[in-house]
Amino acid sequence: MDIAPFSGNYYDLEATFAPDGKTLYFVSNRPLQKDSVIKDFDIWKTEKVNGIWQAPKNLGTIINTAADEFYPSVTNNGTIYFTAQYKNSKGKEDIWMSKLENGNYTSPVSVSDSVNSEKYEFNAYVAPDESIIIFTSFGREDDLGGGDLYISKKDAYGNWTKAKNLGSKINSGSLDYCPF
Repeated sequence: MDIAPFSGNYYDLEATFAPDGKTLYFVSNRPLQKDSVIKDFDIWKTEKVNGIWQAPKNLGTIINTAADEFYPSVTNNGTIYFTAQYKNSKGKEDIWMSKLENGNYTSPVSVSDSVNSEKYEFNAYVAPDESIIIFTSFGREDDLGGGDLYISKKDAYGNWTKAKNLGSKINSGSLDYCPF
């Protein structure tokens, strides 16, 4: 097993491919510029061009703030979902989304109350067509243990339905997380 050519010097984690398979998004504490101070955890991306992974690019200050951003999930149209604990979160930690419009990300918004609660919601997998979201929540009344996987689907109007616990066939008495 080899270390990716753009990795190995910092904490690089939670990698996910965009649906096109040519772009890899990941979280890293790498500095914004070589030889500068190591940063908090941000979302980065690298693209494969002619079989070679390019130098990673930070997604910029619209997505990456002074807080940590984690667990990116990217849809067919470039919308990115991720986990963050912002001051204006609905709960302890929320799932956020930002649309890609004309090559730029829009200001992130907290996913609806059907998904986010006053508890912890994190590590979301979103289907490439945005039809479903599967995520971890910790501390809900129907939690079977240290955090469970929940699912929400988009309704006919494009709204997320009330999240449902995936039940004991999927969830355990321990932390269940990182769906993909």
